[in-house]
Amino acid sequence: MRKVAVLTAVFGVVSITLMLHRSATKHILITDAAEMPVSSVNSGKSFDLLIQKGEPEDGKMKLIIPLAKSVSSEDIKLEDRYSDHELLIYVDCREEGFYGDNAIVSDNDILESAVCHTENDAGRVCLDFKLDGFYANESALTDHSTIEVEFFKPKERYDKVVLIDPEINTTFGGILSAAGLSENEITLDVAQRLRSIAEKDVENKVKFFFTHMTDTDISDESKELLIKESCADMAVKIATSDSKDKDNNGIETYYNGTYFIRDLSNVRFADIVERSCADNTGNTALGIYECDESDALIKNSGVPSAKISLGYLTGNKDAEKLATGSYRQKAAEGIYQAILDGYKEME
Repeated sequence: MRKVAVLTAVFGVVSITLMLHRSATKHILITDAAEMPVSSVNSGKSFDLLIQKGEPEDGKMKLIIPLAKSVSSEDIKLEDRYSDHELLIYVDCREEGFYGDNAIVSDNDILESAVCHTENDAGRVCLDFKLDGFYANESALTDHSTIEVEFFKPKERYDKVVLIDPEINTTFGGILSAAGLSENEITLDVAQRLRSIAEKDVENKVKFFFTHMTDTDISDESKELLIKESCADMAVKIATSDSKDKDNNGIETYYNGTYFIRDLSNVRFADIVERSCADNTGNTALGIYECDESDALIKNSGVPSAKISLGYLTGNKDAEKLATGSYRQKAAEGIYQAILDGYKEME
């Protein structure tokens, strides 16, 4: 009994010590606080943020943003616009004029501009930071009522980097009659699921960058530049197909026939993606095909690249599958596994 009492006392002291330590060093990661980013800035008025020059003690490139005392992680949404070298932080601080009086602490060398867009008269704002180049970032909410954003070049921290492009259909605009879903909604949903899978996989640590996470697309030239700036090892376009024939169903994949890449050829990568998605979803693999000029991102990519069509919006079987979250989850898992398999072949 005495031994049990001693052990219990020791456990209690250790637990309290750990709790005190964690409370003193509390950082809540908020890098991807928003499940889906805000697609636009509806500003009533805008003004330049106050910037206070600061050099972090650890020598890292950081942005320190003050918060009103009542702000929690649920009141913060982040959106990375990598193609524009821009970070948007939406804060519902519930104090009108807060950022007119409180300065942002930053190394000015990385900021080209810092603007506050007011969303309403109750303190909801968008903090718009324009950077001098392409940076990855990690953000945390501290117990000092600040957001700390650390910026760095992707390859300084990530060994595996993949660019994902959810296709936006500007010509067909097909709607699934069963659920009223468009290709845009499907591809963005699969991209979001793919990001969630990657964030939970702490063992493989694959960093995904996305060309966009809203229904506002960017140019093919910007996407090609993103591959280079992000130092991506691979690129995957997520899409759907359409046809006048409702009997057309199944998964198709397109590859870059322009470049031969020794470590992992485009044909091989497309085959890996096709097989993985077909096996995971149970849908039919229709085959792999060389992409044409309309798939500029894939055709002009200098890294292993593939476009995966997850099914036919117009198919009498695929329409129902694409409308279900479970199918889109399995598709995302299939893409993720294909990327892991691709890395194994590149080793």
